Order: sequence, then structure tokens, then C-alpha cells
Amino acid sequence: MTGPALFGILILDREPLAFQHLPGLVQVWLQDAGGFAAVGLFAYLLTAIWGTSDNSESTKLRMPLSSSMLLMAVVSLLCYAAFAACFIAGIGKEIQEQRSAAIATEAMAYVPPKLSLRPQPLLLAAGGLFALLGLGQPFVRDLFKLRFRRIYAIAKLSVKEAIRNRLFVVFLIFMGIFLFPVKWFLPNNKPEDEIRLTLDVTAFASTLLLLVPAVIISAFRIPDDIKQQTIYTIVTKPVERFEIVLGRFLGFGTLVSIALGLMTLVGWVYITFGTTFDPKAVEESQRARVPIRGKIDFKAKKEDYVGVNVGREFEYRKYIGGSKSTSERALWSFDAVPASLADPGRDSVPCEFTFDIFRLTKGEENRGVDINIRVVTWQCGQEPPPADVKDGLWRWTDSAKQAAYEAKRNAIDEKLRKKEVGGPNAPPSLAYAKPEVPEAWKLADGLAEEFGFYEVGSVEVYDYHPASIRIPSGLFRNARAGTPPGGAPRVTVYVKCLSGGQMLGMAQGDLYLMDSERSFSENYFKNAVGLFCRALILVGIAVTLSTYLSGVISLLATMFLYISAYFSEHLRDVATGQSTGGGPFESLTRLLSASTPTSQLDQTATKTTIDIGDRIFQWVFRRYENVVPNIDAFTWTNYLKEGFNINVEYLIVNAIILFGYLLPWALLSYYLIRNREVAA
Repeated sequence: MTGPALFGILILDREPLAFQHLPGLVQVWLQDAGGFAAVGLFAYLLTAIWGTSDNSESTKLRMPLSSSMLLMAVVSLLCYAAFAACFIAGIGKEIQEQRSAAIATEAMAYVPPKLSLRPQPLLLAAGGLFALLGLGQPFVRDLFKLRFRRIYAIAKLSVKEAIRNRLFVVFLIFMGIFLFPVKWFLPNNKPEDEIRLTLDVTAFASTLLLLVPAVIISAFRIPDDIKQQTIYTIVTKPVERFEIVLGRFLGFGTLVSIALGLMTLVGWVYITFGTTFDPKAVEESQRARVPIRGKIDFKAKKEDYVGVNVGREFEYRKYIGGSKSTSERALWSFDAVPASLADPGRDSVPCEFTFDIFRLTKGEENRGVDINIRVVTWQCGQEPPPADVKDGLWRWTDSAKQAAYEAKRNAIDEKLRKKEVGGPNAPPSLAYAKPEVPEAWKLADGLAEEFGFYEVGSVEVYDYHPASIRIPSGLFRNARAGTPPGGAPRVTVYVKCLSGGQMLGMAQGDLYLMDSERSFSENYFKNAVGLFCRALILVGIAVTLSTYLSGVISLLATMFLYISAYFSEHLRDVATGQSTGGGPFESLTRLLSASTPTSQLDQTATKTTIDIGDRIFQWVFRRYENVVPNIDAFTWTNYLKEGFNINVEYLIVNAIILFGYLLPWALLSYYLIRNREVAA
């Protein structure tokens, strides 16, 4: 099947969290949430045991002490003691140190956690698990006392009160301001960026107009109930206190869902029917591509070649030199080939790419850069030329097979030149065959299926301009036949820059194979799931803090915590010691001494003290980083505006992460509301 070329640009500065990351996420969650739970558990036990004789009967009822809680605390303490022994003895490594080392060497800003079987991470996770079990025992026990009828009544009351405040209504009115065509206000942008800018504007509007009223209502409701003494009519009834928290959360969550549904529907109607976009913008952005991504690598004659850093501040891409005789290649390896790519009813598979051009010379006017693309399977091994050979031509590992391929291809090219195949529209050679000429394309498909090799001689590309080629589906049938030896990738795409004096920059997300395309409308509504998760995070934090703090303090603390998530990269740099200029104490010392961030400080007693202080700050920042929500994991606007499908798998992982993040907050709110004096 053939179709229009699909284009898209998506900078993958972080890998989306998927099912494969769940084991590592669970381990890190046990370490982080369990660490905070351990502090809470030991504080709870000390309070309950220390003041057993002095506490009132009501306090003893609110803070019961059981043998199982003591047992979990002892086991958790033993796990942490074993971790401390391993840490002092240097057995294993803390998972945070491994992630720090990976962050220091990777170009990506975020490294997804991986399951570690080293002693220290396992002991930390085990200690956290037992601490959660101990602290969560009263919480789980009281969950069976909850009644949906009471929770529903409180949730219904929350919705009614919020509607009477008309805060959401006021913010929804402002939504109309953002529905005017973007090109009215930004007329100088490229036509193909029109949908991207529109989606950026509507996403910003939806985020602002949803999250702000949600956090205001959530932060002030319970403190206002206490201030106005309306909560007394509830706590004096046979109602569990946690039902108040849960009812408020569900009520505000329902209101957020309704508001988000209206915003998403209005935005979708506007995008789909409300305005006319430039055809180039529709072609690039109003799609839902399902890409198959590979792993990038760089190779050349030089064994340790890893690509060239051209000195740009944004080091997302590496570069290869341009020349007809260069041996430098960028490789994308695909370990798995879905059966859909090798479907006999499918004539081709689009391979799409977007590269950066770094010009060493002016080049030809109004021309881009020429590249060569070679696609091979595991049955057609390739190797770089020897170091003593001047040409940069990569050869087949099986020279006899290469000779057989070239003989067959030359015979077909001769027929194409004589128009014996393909008629008057026949291409000059198989390198220029297209599905639009079925007879010639069938020959290219058969040759690719037989040898597992396909090459496009020359493709002109422009700076950051999407382009694509078609690969015969027969090549993927060849790739799926048999089992690659030694874990070799089934398909590899080689890219070579042919234009001298130019350098071609690429990153892992710059080239991909197209599996299929889905509905843009479906993708638009899936994008709203991420915003819904972020709204629930805000509501959960605000409701929890409001059980103990005043409304204003709860609002400020929630917003500070949420806004910190947008500076997660800086927080991570400080927490892992990767910040330029050092930590807070070292930076202050450099500022006072007017020294540059890259200069070396003298190793003195003062420098030793500064290092100790900075390491303490790093530990504090790591703990704070554990509390900050991972907002990037719930943001899918880049996928939507660049026309890439948002996998349901990612949204399921979003729901799991949301539950894991809100669970410790629910546990905290349970203890806060339970131990607060609110009765008259």
C-alpha cells in the first residue's frame, strides 16, 4: 500500500517511561517512598512509646501501637543497618550513584531507572518495603471502615461548593481568548509550524486555566471548613476522618475531569473544524504516526570513532563529516522487526528522518546536502574499510554474496535503462525506483528480499527539514527469517554525508521506520490524559497539606513543589554534583573570589569544608528531588504537535506512576487528619 509521505520532528531528550521500566521504577519508589516512611514510622513509634503513660485516652486511640508495627520497624532497621555496613565496606553501589554516572556520560537529560541486583539498592528497597508495611498497617486496617456512601456525599458537596464559587467558570471563559488563529498574532512563522504553534497555545491555556483554579480550591477547602467550624458537623458524626480527605479529593478530581473534558472538546473542535490550516502544516503535524525507533551509533575506519562534537551548546546531536570518500557513518540498529513491516500486502515501509546541517563552507546556493542511505539486514553483514585503504566504501562481510548481488542488480539496471522494464516511466536504476512504478519496484522488492540489502544512492536534505525514503517490504521479510547470531540487530540503517565541506548532525530520534498511522483526533484526546494526571497530582498535594496547614501556606507550598518540577534538570545536576561551578558553597566561594566556574580551587582545609557542605546539600537536594513530581513523564504535547502517536502503554504507566506518587501523600494525609484536633 502506498500513501503520502509522512514527516515529523521530535527531539527525544528523554525516553518515555514504558512497561520495561516498571521494575526499576518500583525499586526506586520503594527506596524513596520507603525512606520517608521509615522516618515517619520511627517518629510515630517514638511518640507512641515515649508518652504512653502521659497521653490522654483519645491520643492513645488515635495512635495505636501493635506488635506487627514494631516487628516491621525492627526488620526495616536491620535492612538499613545492613545497607550502612555495605556502604562503609564498599560492597555494591547505591543506585543513585549509578544514575549519576549515567547522567554524566549520556547526552540525554534523564536516564530511566533500571532494576539493580546489587546489595545496597536491594537492602534500601527492602528497608523501605518493611517501613511502608509498618506505617501502612493502621491505614490499611481503616480502609475497611470506609463507606462509599459517605465518601460520595462529601465528594458531591465538594463539587457543589466549587460550582457555587464560580472559580472554574471564570477561568473557562478565558479559554475563548486562546482560540483565535495563532497566525493573527504571529504572522511571520513558517506555514508548516501553524498547527504546532496552535497546539502549544491551546496546551498552555488548558494547563493554566485548569491547574490554577484546581489548586486554589483544593488548598482552601478544608482550612475554610475548620475556620468556619462547618467541619464540626461532620467529625461529630460516625464518619472516618480519612473519608473527609478522600471525599474532597474525589470531588475536586471529578470537577477537574469535567473542566478538562470541556476544554479538550472545545480545543478539538477548534483544531478540527474551527480553522483552516496550511496544507504543509496538516501534512507534518495533523497525524498520529506509529514509529519504530532504533539505537544510534557512529562508526568509521577509526575504531574509537563516536561522532564529532562541533561545539554547539545543545549537545543533543553528534556529527559526521561529508565527503564522497568518507568512511564515517551514522547507524540506526533495529533489534525487532514487527510482522506488519513484512506483510506481503505491503509494498514499502517509509523511513523518515530530520538532520541538522553544520556548514564548514557556504556550499551551493539553494541546495541542501546530499546523503546516501543503505539499509541492510542481519543476513547482509557490513564492515568498514581497512585503515590503510583510502576509499570510504563499506564492504559486505561476504564478498561472494556481494558479487552475486551486484551482478543481478547490474542486469536489472541495464533493462531499466533500455526501458525494457517499467515502460517510459522506468527509473534510470534501482536506486531511484519508487512504488509509483510497480514493475520496477517489484524487482527492487525481490532483490531486497533475496539479499537483505537496499541502497538509495543520493537524497537531498535540508537543515531541520523532514524527508523520507521508501524501503521495500521484502527487506523486512528477509530480516525476520531466521535468528540473528550473537544478538545482532535484524535491520541496520547506514547514513553517509556525500557533500564535501559539510557536516551532518543526528540524534537517536532523528530517524525512524514508520509502522502505521492512527487518528489525530484519538491522539488529541490521549494527550489530555497527561494533563489530567498533573491536575490530580496538584489536587492530591494541596488536599494533603491543607489537612494540617492554612489555606495560603498550602497553596504556596503546593505551587512551589509543582513549579520545582519544571527545573528538574537543574535540581538533578545539583543533587548529583554535576552542576557547573560546584554546589552552593563552592559557587558562593567562587563568587566572592571572582574565580571562573571552570577554574580549580586550591586543596586547602577550607576547600575540604566546602566539599563536605556541598555533599550535605546534595543529599538534601536528592531527598527533595524524590518529593518533586515527575511532570515530564505526563507531558505529551510534543508528541501531539509533531504528529506522533501516544502509545496506550505510556498512558498506563502514567496511571501507575500517578498512583505510586499519590499513595505516600494519602498515607501522610491519613495521619495528619487523624491526629489533628478539630472537634469543638
